[in-house]
Amino acid sequence: MRRLVFICLAFAAALFAVNAHAFEPITFGQEGAFLKFDYQGQLYLQWRDTGSGPDGTKDTSDIYFRRNRLTFWAHGPGNYGGIVQLEYVGARNIDDLTVSDQPETSFSVLDAYFMYEPANEFRIYAGKQKIQFTRENLEDCFVPLTLDRSLFIYTLDHSRDTGVVFWGNVPDVKGQYRFEISKGNDGGANTPKSTFMFTGRAAVSLLTPEYAYGYKGTYLGKEKVLTIGAGAQYQPDAVFSDITAKTGAKNYKAWTADIFFEYPFPKAGAVTLSTAYLQEEFGGAYKGANPDPVAVGIDGEKHGWYAKAAYLLPGKVGPGLVQPFVRYEDWNFAEINGVYAQKIKWTGAGVNYLIHGESLRVTLQYSRTDFQKELNPDSRSFNTLTAMLQYRF
Repeated sequence: MRRLVFICLAFAAALFAVNAHAFEPITFGQEGAFLKFDYQGQLYLQWRDTGSGPDGTKDTSDIYFRRNRLTFWAHGPGNYGGIVQLEYVGARNIDDLTVSDQPETSFSVLDAYFMYEPANEFRIYAGKQKIQFTRENLEDCFVPLTLDRSLFIYTLDHSRDTGVVFWGNVPDVKGQYRFEISKGNDGGANTPKSTFMFTGRAAVSLLTPEYAYGYKGTYLGKEKVLTIGAGAQYQPDAVFSDITAKTGAKNYKAWTADIFFEYPFPKAGAVTLSTAYLQEEFGGAYKGANPDPVAVGIDGEKHGWYAKAAYLLPGKVGPGLVQPFVRYEDWNFAEINGVYAQKIKWTGAGVNYLIHGESLRVTLQYSRTDFQKELNPDSRSFNTLTAMLQYRF
């Protein structure tokens, strides 16, 4: 704990030593064409009160890159363009729900898609990109309200898939629609059929409209926002309930609903509230003798909700803004970490310190993860303390 506090103080010292002004994106081209790139990173320092030692019950400390991204944005002379995003993820011992003694690093093409935008009301994006389902997944991970997204909000194929998205804004009603056709679960012989996954989402803003492709977790008191959204997802014959015998074909379906609210008060800061519900089903595939792994676990069959709130203090404290936050989640899993009908409650609180918007940020967060059934070492309840340094250029 003393080492964690020391490194957090070192983060704070570095915060004032670094020039926080983000560089302007490098652009070149002519006649409306350009190419630019940016660099973004998040360095995590974590402590958890379990996971290490001979019996796995001792404290664990870790430091790693949660995200480290280089993004290239291209735009042609007309109404088309593209994005390629590369990401390096550092080796981490502290995972979402467990502690690993064999951490792995990864370097991948996170996103790569073509954009055609003939009108505000109708646009086509094609390639590997975010799944257009939950608000939480569509929120910019470098502009979150709390430390990060919910650990449990992801669904089939986690956060990204390869496909085509048709989307647009309806200014008359301050609305937005999204429809996506993507690969979904495509395990070859381990899936009943080769079928596409279909995703739809719609949202209506009652105050300032959210017309961008990605949402923000907070507007730092610059906008008055009240957006209500909902989504649905479906893939026929997505999984086997017995992947060994190749029997028990099951459909996949899910739905979600969410509300986001942010309101600034003159000389009194800003309040942000956000909540969502998610239900994900694989036709009870978890009851089979050897269910497809995608039908169980953290992204498998489940239902639950989260609620988060923050208050942006008025005025600066030193060179930055202070934003304390809290978060609560309640989830029911069909099966996770070898336990059936498991219930997980997650509680967290912390504070963001923001300089120049989100360009340079330090976040401290404490969280508690409670398993209703502690039946094995991977279902022990635990506490986690995290410090994050975020930088964007």
